[in-house]
Amino acid sequence: MKKTLLIASLGLLSLSLQTQAEEVNTWTAKITGVTSLEDLYLQAPVCIDNAGSTYTTGQFTEAITIGSTTLEPVANSAYLAKYNADGTSAWAIGLSGAATITSVTTDESNNVYIAGTFADVVKVGSTDGKTQEIKGAENETNKTASFIASYNANGELQAVRTFLAQTNEDAANSGLYFPDNGYPYITIKHLEVSNGKIYASATHTGDVSIDDMKWNGMYLNVFDFMYSDLESGGIFTLNATDLKGAASVAHIGVAEQFQYTQMGFENLNFTVDNGTVYLCFVANGKVKYDTAGKSEEITLTYDDMGSFEHAYIVSSIKDATVNTKAFHAPAHMESAAYNRIGALKTDDKNLYIGGTFFQQLAFNNEQTHTDGTDLFVAALNKETFELQWSNVSGLSEGDGKYFSENFNTMTVNNGVVSVYGYVLQDQNNEKKITSPLEYSFSNNGAANENATVLITGADRKGETSALRSVDTESYEATLSVSAPTTGIQNVPALETQRVGNTFFFDQATDVQVYDLQGRLLKQAQKVTSVNIDNLQQGIYVLSDGKASVKVQK
Repeated sequence: MKKTLLIASLGLLSLSLQTQAEEVNTWTAKITGVTSLEDLYLQAPVCIDNAGSTYTTGQFTEAITIGSTTLEPVANSAYLAKYNADGTSAWAIGLSGAATITSVTTDESNNVYIAGTFADVVKVGSTDGKTQEIKGAENETNKTASFIASYNANGELQAVRTFLAQTNEDAANSGLYFPDNGYPYITIKHLEVSNGKIYASATHTGDVSIDDMKWNGMYLNVFDFMYSDLESGGIFTLNATDLKGAASVAHIGVAEQFQYTQMGFENLNFTVDNGTVYLCFVANGKVKYDTAGKSEEITLTYDDMGSFEHAYIVSSIKDATVNTKAFHAPAHMESAAYNRIGALKTDDKNLYIGGTFFQQLAFNNEQTHTDGTDLFVAALNKETFELQWSNVSGLSEGDGKYFSENFNTMTVNNGVVSVYGYVLQDQNNEKKITSPLEYSFSNNGAANENATVLITGADRKGETSALRSVDTESYEATLSVSAPTTGIQNVPALETQRVGNTFFFDQATDVQVYDLQGRLLKQAQKVTSVNIDNLQQGIYVLSDGKASVKVQK
C-alpha cells in the first residue's frame, strides 16, 4: 500500500516578512517506508545546504509518494529527498535495489553528494529520468560494494561511481584463505566536500584499487591453519566534478601481514575544516598509519593472553604537515566492540569527538563506562589536541551482556554538543530498541539528558537545524526543520508580479536582492523589473528600502 508524504506547516516563512527578528519557523514532513525494525536504517543522515534547503534519506520497502514523486522499491531501497527552505517538497529520487545511504553532504554551490553500500544491481535515480545502473560483486547478496553519486540542486544525476574490494593475491594463493559470506567488502561511511574535493572515509577487507590509489588487504594467521580477514580503514579524495582522480589521505591497518597476535584497526571518522583534515581512529596491537607520503608504526599494549589496549588516536593533516596524538587507556581482556568514533565536529577553537566507549575512556581515564557501554564527547584544542573537557552518559541501561548504548549523530551549537542515540537490547535472538538517547554535553561538567524521540539524523548550519526522527512502533520518520526569520521587523510587503524568475513593479523602483544572511547580491536603480535567473536555488529578499518580499527560486 502506498504511503503518502504529509507536510504539516507549523509556522512557515511569511512572504510579507511581517515578523519579529527572534521568531523561529518550524516545519515538518513525515514518511513511512518500512514495516519492521530490521528494515530501518538507524543512522539515516540529513544535511542542510547554503540556501536553507534540507536533504533527508531513508529506506523503503513499500511504494512511497514524496511531493509529486512516487518511488517504487526493489528489495530494501533507499531514497534521497530535498525540501525547500519553506518546507515544500522540491524533488525525490530512489536507489532501486538493495542499497543504503550512509552519508549525504553538499558543496558551496548546493550540489549534493551521497554515499552508501549496495548489492547486486541498483538503479540510481535522477529527476530528469536519466537513471544509471550500478553493479556489485557477482553472486553476492550482501552489501559488499559502495558507491558515491553526485546531483545538482535540481536533483539531476551528474556522476556515480562504484567501489569494490578484491581478495589479496597472496592470501588467495596461500591455500589457507576461506572467506566468510560478505567478504571482502568496502564500506564508505562519511563524506565531506572542500575546495572541489570529495573526502570519503571507508573501512575495508581485501585490496581496494581506485584509479592510481591502492589500499592493501590485511590478514590474521590463525595458528597456521587458516587466514582470516582483518579490517583496515582510511580516507581518500576524489574530484567533485567527475568522481575521478582518487588519492589516499590516510590509511590504517595492521603493521605486519599474516601475524597471529595482532588485531589492529577498529574504526575511524573525520571532518574537514579550512583545508585541514581532522581524524580519529581506534586501534589495538601494532598498527601502521600511512599519510602524507609517510608511514608510522604505532605500538599499543597487548599480550599473547588476549589483553589489549584500545587507544584513541587523533590526527590533523594539512598538505605535508601531520600532527598525531594517542590517547591511552589500560589494557583489558573484555570485548571492545563498542569503542566507536561516531562523528567529529569543529568550531573556532575546539575539535569535538563523539562516540561510544567501553571500560575506561581513553581521553580521560577517570571516566568509566556503566553496564554495557557509554556515549561520550571529548573536546580537544584544535591546535594542540589538549583535552578541554569530556563527558559521558553514565546511564545504567542494563546488563552489559544484552544491552548497549549506540551513537547515531551529533551537532554543535556554541560549545554545546547534542548527541543522539539509542539503547539496544540484543537477547534471545531478538533485537529491540528500549529507549532513545539524547544528551547535551558541554564544559560545565554535567550531561543534560533530554530524550523524547529516536533521532536518526541531524544537521545544523548557522541557526538552522534539522532532525530526522523515527517512531519505533509505527516506523514513521519525521523530518523537523527550524530556522530563524530574516530579522526584518514589521516591514510592509513589496508589491510585485512574478513571471518565471522575473519580478515586475508598477513603477520604476530602486531594488536590492539579499540572501537570508543579509548579503547584498544584486541591485538596480529605477527599474520596472528584476530577474534572479543568475542566482542559485534558494530563498531571497527583494527590497526597495521601504518594503520587502521574500521569494523562492
